[in-house]
Amino acid sequence: MKKHHGLDFNVRWLPFQLASGAPAKSNKLEMYMNKFGMSKETAMQKSDMMRQKFQAAGLPWRFTESDLTGNTFDAHRVLTAAYAHGGAAAQDKVCELLFHSYFAEGRAPSDPEVLKAAADAVGLDGGALVADASKAAAETKDEMSIGRKLGVTGVPHFVIKAEGTTGEHQVSGAQPPEYFDAVLASLS
Repeated sequence: MKKHHGLDFNVRWLPFQLASGAPAKSNKLEMYMNKFGMSKETAMQKSDMMRQKFQAAGLPWRFTESDLTGNTFDAHRVLTAAYAHGGAAAQDKVCELLFHSYFAEGRAPSDPEVLKAAADAVGLDGGALVADASKAAAETKDEMSIGRKLGVTGVPHFVIKAEGTTGEHQVSGAQPPEYFDAVLASLS
């Protein structure tokens, strides 16, 4: 984005659940081993590859035998509420806090303390939001339908379009920066 000075960006995080039936909390290593049919050693090797990718991007990475994962719906509720409350900047801040908690601290995306702190950080009443599962739930479910209509099957998934046009570029999966440069150059 920094390379494309002539473009203004409006980033909007929309919800998508890879495992909507996941429990609130579970062991991340065990989940990967079961989901992908891999040994503990293979999972740890893949983690080392991810650590290198994160480090190359200047981001922290942690993957231990005790790290947690879990259902992401409540995290998506907080993101949806943050956008409604403070727009893209508030949603970005919540997203950064949630990503840090998950990728750098090994905490579950459903951890009530994490969700409360992220909501509080952008001026929401985190305690009330976390305590009432109906808050922002309908809006989050509505937003999830956008991904289904687009045919999204995984994350990350980007929809890039120029304002005022009907054309769009969809980019699925982690792609190298050069790929995004080409897509953004085509919009200039």
